[in-house]
Amino acid sequence: MTLQSILSRTEILAALQVQCEWGVDEVLQEDVLNCLEIVTQPLPQRPVAPVYLKPQEKVTSPSVGEIEQAQDIAGLMRAGEALDELFLARTATHRLMPHLVENAPFMLIGEVPDADEDRSGHLFAGKAGGILDRMLASIDVKRSQISIVPALPWRPPGGRSVTAQEMMACRPFLLKIIEICQPAFVVTMGVTPLRMLTEQTAMLSRVRGKWCDISNNDKHASIRLLPMRHPLQLAASPSARRNAWQDMLILRQELSKTK
Repeated sequence: MTLQSILSRTEILAALQVQCEWGVDEVLQEDVLNCLEIVTQPLPQRPVAPVYLKPQEKVTSPSVGEIEQAQDIAGLMRAGEALDELFLARTATHRLMPHLVENAPFMLIGEVPDADEDRSGHLFAGKAGGILDRMLASIDVKRSQISIVPALPWRPPGGRSVTAQEMMACRPFLLKIIEICQPAFVVTMGVTPLRMLTEQTAMLSRVRGKWCDISNNDKHASIRLLPMRHPLQLAASPSARRNAWQDMLILRQELSKTK
């Protein structure tokens, strides 16, 4: 049985068309080519200059005093412009701005921006946003009804992990937003906002779904916080999705108290 008897003329032409579209421009040689005997010259490496922070570019918030003195959101946004001097701001595509809703039932604080958020400039963009919308819909809540704030306004270079210094630099801004808005309670999604607000290093899997209290230097009464996993973490395992549903039931129960 030959190849021609197996494949029809139409199938052979289709295969040739695919190869043409893939860029095949010659047939194989009759002689066997031993690629191991071919000595190739290594590609020249492009020199990359290391990036160093100058002494004045230390990763600390340059406007902590102005942030703490802000009396409203407009003043806080003006004070927060000085944060653009941070190294993270110089490498990110967009700065994610908080989405604040007056009299929102609660405030949701997301993780460090991912590639979709950095590219679009919108909180919970792409796949994470779709999952979040479905999670909220399960308890009859729309994203437009709640306040959403990023843990950090910028995505770290290359999507690397955020450092403790960078979290501490952005922490005053995050605390001030909570202080001014005074939400009924806060929901964090991911480990970064939880560590920034509570300064605890426990694994998220051990504290998720358990209420805790946060305060801003005793200036105001403490605010309750519910830690949850980030929507993109739900694909990790069936237990992660099951725990997320349990957390949403806890959230729905809390919301029913305010209706």
